[in-house]
Amino acid sequence: MSTSSRPEDSLRKDGLSLRGFLSEAVFVGAEDIRVRRCVDRADKCTPGDVFVPRRSPTADEHDRVEEAVRRGAVAVVAERLLPVSVPQCLIEDTHQAYARICHALAGDPSRRMLSIAVVGTHGKTTTSLFVSSMLKKLGGAVAYYTSLGASDSTACDRTATRPPGARRLANWMRKADMAGAPAAVVELTPAMLANQVAAGVEFDLIILTGLRAGQNRGAANVREYTLLLDRFLASLKPHGMLLYNADDAQAAAWAERCDATAVSYGLDAAEHVRAKRLSRMGGEQQLLVSAGHLLMPLTLKIPGDHVARAALAAVATSWMFDLPVPKAIAGVELLQSIPGRMQRIQESVEAPVYIDAGSTPDQLAVATHALRQHQLGPATVVLDLNSRVTQRCRQRLGEVLDRSSARIVLSGSDLSATATQSIAMDVLGGVRSPGRVHVIPDREAAINWAVDNTDSGAILLAGCGVQGWTSRDGEPVNDEMLAKAAVRRRNQIKTAPNLGIFPPPESNTVFPIDS
Repeated sequence: MSTSSRPEDSLRKDGLSLRGFLSEAVFVGAEDIRVRRCVDRADKCTPGDVFVPRRSPTADEHDRVEEAVRRGAVAVVAERLLPVSVPQCLIEDTHQAYARICHALAGDPSRRMLSIAVVGTHGKTTTSLFVSSMLKKLGGAVAYYTSLGASDSTACDRTATRPPGARRLANWMRKADMAGAPAAVVELTPAMLANQVAAGVEFDLIILTGLRAGQNRGAANVREYTLLLDRFLASLKPHGMLLYNADDAQAAAWAERCDATAVSYGLDAAEHVRAKRLSRMGGEQQLLVSAGHLLMPLTLKIPGDHVARAALAAVATSWMFDLPVPKAIAGVELLQSIPGRMQRIQESVEAPVYIDAGSTPDQLAVATHALRQHQLGPATVVLDLNSRVTQRCRQRLGEVLDRSSARIVLSGSDLSATATQSIAMDVLGGVRSPGRVHVIPDREAAINWAVDNTDSGAILLAGCGVQGWTSRDGEPVNDEMLAKAAVRRRNQIKTAPNLGIFPPPESNTVFPIDS
C-alpha cells in the first residue's frame, strides 16, 4: 500500500474531529475541535497544537495551561474548565484521551496488524522475545517493543529500553505498519497500564505472565494491578482472547473470573498448552510440548522453569491462531540467549557465569532455583544492591541468599560505599552464616573476586542485567563486559617457564663457527 492512500494522511491534513471521536466530551467555546497534533506538556507546545494536560503524582499540567496558550496552543482537552480563551474539550480522563488521540492521528495501525500485549508483574520481557522470535520464524518479520529494545521490523533500536509514552508508542506502531509488519508485540509495564499509554490500541491477544506482589518501592500490589487489568481488557478486539500462565495461581484466578475468552499454558496446571520435563543438562533443558493433539519436543538453551513457561506462551500463541506449531517451536528454539535474563557468558568453562537482572527476593529465588534445577553446583552469587528494594524485603533477600548460595558477594554499582554497607547490613539480617558473605562495594572488584575465587559450581551476577554504570575509571561498563574480561583473564594460558633441565651448551673453542 502506498503511503498516500493510508487513512492517517487525510487525518493529518484535515485534522481529527474531537466531536465525533470523543462522543462523551463537553465542548466550551466551539462546536468542535480539529486536531492535527497534540502534546501533553506545556513546554512542548508549538503554534497550532492542541494541549492535553495530564496529572502525575508530582505535577499537574493543567496548572500550566497559560504557558501552553502563550506558546501557540489553539485548544485544550482538559478534565476541568480552565481560565483561558481558547476552545476547550472537557473529558473525564486526559490520560486515556491523549493516548486515544495519538493512536488515531497515527492512523490506528493496530487495526491492520496482529497486535499482542504482554502484561504481568514478571516474565514480560522473556515472553515478549520468545513470541517475537516465533512470529519472525513464521512471518519473516515482526515488530516488538520491550525493555531490552524495540524494532519496527526493519531496524532495531537497542537504546529504546525505557517504557514508551503514548506518542512514542503510536509513532512506533505507525512505522511498523508502514514497513508492512504483519504483527506487533508490546510489553506493557504496570506504569504504562496505569497511565493508559496503550488506550486506542486494539489487541488481538493479551498474554498474562503472572501476578505477584511487588517488592520495590512504589510497586502496585496485586489488587491494584488486577484493577488495571480489568480496565485494560476493554482494549481487546471483538474476537480478541486472553492467554494466561495457569501455574500462577493469582493469574489463573483472575483469568477465570474475567469476561474474555481465555486459554492457559504452563508446566503444571495448564489445560490447553503444557509441557512435560524430559531432561536438564548443564544450562540446557528439553521439554515435550502438548498442544491440542500435537506432541512435539522443545529444546531451550536457557535454564529455568520461568524460561520454559515463557517459551510455552509463544507456542500457545501459535496454537491459538492456528499457525503451524512445529515451525513455531523451531522459532522459539532460535532464541538461545536473552541479554540479562539468565544469560550465559560463553567464555566461562570451569565455573559457568550467568547474568540475571533479578534484584528482588522473588526474582533472585527464581534465578538461583534455575541453577539448582540444572545441577550446576554450589552457586556464588554477586548481588548488586539498590535502594528501590523495600526495607522489609532486604532481610528476605538475605534469607534467599542464605538458602541458595555457597558464597555471597554484595556490591553497589550506583551506590556510595557507605550506602552499600548500610543496605548490606539489612540483608545480613536474613543470613544465618555471615561468614559466607563478602561486602565489596565496587562491582567490578566484586565480579573479579568471584571469578578468580570460584573453582567449582556456578556464578550468578544478579541485580544489574544489562543496566550499565560508570566505573571508577570513568568508563561505561556493565556486567557482561566485566564478566567476559574477568573470565578471559582467568582462562589465559600462562607461558610455561624454562625449567633448565639441561645446562646451556658451552661455546665450541675447538671448531669455532664464523658468523
